Amino acid sequence: MDFDLVIRNGLIVDGSGKPAFEGDVGVRDGKIVAVGTVAGPAASEIDAGGKLVTPGFVDIHTHFDGQATWESRMAPSSNHGVTTVLMGNCGVGFAPVPPAPARHAGQADGRG
Repeated sequence: MDFDLVIRNGLIVDGSGKPAFEGDVGVRDGKIVAVGTVAGPAASEIDAGGKLVTPGFVDIHTHFDGQATWESRMAPSSNHGVTTVLMGNCGVGFAPVPPAPARHAGQADGRG
């Protein structure tokens, strides 16, 4: 096989600012190696006719600081094509926090 994956007949928006164009994207070893008219067989092909083929999007305003520690897909952003997120820009940052100190007999616990 020439490619691991070829995405064919999509409307390609490459992120360069030039107009979208119809074409194919060839992938080998996890990297884009051909864009335009891609000739040659692939282990897997996707017909993207009528669909956009774009690079990943960067989400510059998220609140994923906590979610990143318990959920691997970062949904819903990843469902929308986001591949990179910027976190901590709103002051909603999480850092390692030591456990609360043990309470001693007779110490006020804040419950009135």
